[in-house]
Amino acid sequence: MASDKAQALMEQIRKEVAMQNFQELLTQINKKCYSKCIVKPGTKLDSSEQTCLQRCSDRYQESWNVVSNAYLRRAQKENAL
Repeated sequence: MASDKAQALMEQIRKEVAMQNFQELLTQINKKCYSKCIVKPGTKLDSSEQTCLQRCSDRYQESWNVVSNAYLRRAQKENAL
């Protein structure tokens, strides 16, 4: 029973960490891509701003994934030692 509770708690913690990571990703994408792509804020985005935002967010997500995976591999390697 205690093991089941511990596993459920660990799963809840993993979910919360994943949500925090996702929120941080969105915050960083908004901050960095907006300042890069939106030169003259207005009531709507023009096509070049939309394209820039899409490309910027795609690249940022790819970079985030590379860094996250490298970090996880390193942490797992260090824990295995």
